[in-house]
Amino acid sequence: MLRTVPGRLSFDRVATIYDETRSLAPRAMARLLAVLVDELHRKRVLEIGVGTGRYAVPLQKSGIRVVGVDISRLMVEFGLAKGLRDVVFAEGAHLPFGPRSFDVATTNHVLHLVPNWREVFAEIARVTRETYFTVIERSQRVDSIQRDYDDLLREAGYEYHHPGIHERDLPSLVKPDMVIPVGPFHETVPADTILKEFAGRAYSGQWDVPEPIHREAMTRLRQQWGGKDYSRSYALEVTFWRIDRIPELAKATVQRS
Repeated sequence: MLRTVPGRLSFDRVATIYDETRSLAPRAMARLLAVLVDELHRKRVLEIGVGTGRYAVPLQKSGIRVVGVDISRLMVEFGLAKGLRDVVFAEGAHLPFGPRSFDVATTNHVLHLVPNWREVFAEIARVTRETYFTVIERSQRVDSIQRDYDDLLREAGYEYHHPGIHERDLPSLVKPDMVIPVGPFHETVPADTILKEFAGRAYSGQWDVPEPIHREAMTRLRQQWGGKDYSRSYALEVTFWRIDRIPELAKATVQRS
C-alpha cells in the first residue's frame, strides 16, 4: 500500500513539462554521467524520488543497477516511456526494502517537498551500506528571474517556504566526505523561454501563490526581462556522505532565513 504524508507535495501537476524545465544541457549531462558511471560502477543504487528517470534512465542504459522509488505515477509513466525500469511506488520514509539492500542511495531535487525528510534519511541509513550522494547545482550569477520573482512576491506580502529541505543546503549542515566538481558550464537562452515556465507555474514554490500576486509579478518580470537573452554560469557538485554519517544529517538543526 502507498502511504503519503500530509504536506508531501507530488510532481504530478508538472509531469508533462518536468524534463523540459529541469533538464541539463547535453554537454553538462554528459560530463555528469561520466562521473556517476565511474563512481557507481558495480554498485546497487537506490534513487528516492526517481520521477521521470532524469538520471536513472541514462545510468541504467550505461549498465548501472538503479532501483527507483516515487509516489508520482504520472512522473514514472513518463520515465517508463523513456526506458525506465525497476520502480517501486512507495514513500521515501517507508521503504519496502530490507536492511543494507543497496550500496548507494541518492535523492535529487526532491527533499524540499518532503516535510518528514529526517525520516527519509533514517530509512536511507537503514537500507544502504556505503554512501549517500546528491547532485547539487551552484549558480554563479547574483541576479536571476527566480530571485526577481521571489522579490516581487515578498513585496506583495507573500513568502513561501518549502515543507522540506533543499539538497543544496545539506553540505552546510554536515560536511560531505567527498565532493566531485563538474563544470563550470555557460549557457545563453531567451529570457522569454524562462518567463513562459514561470507564467505556467512550473516550479513548486509557485503552486500556492495567489493568482493576483502571480499575475502582477509576471507583468513586471516581462517588462524587465522580455525579449532579452538570459546568460548563466553554473557548476555541478556530486556530493557524497558515508552512510554512517547520515544520522548526523537527520539530526542536524536547520536555520530558516
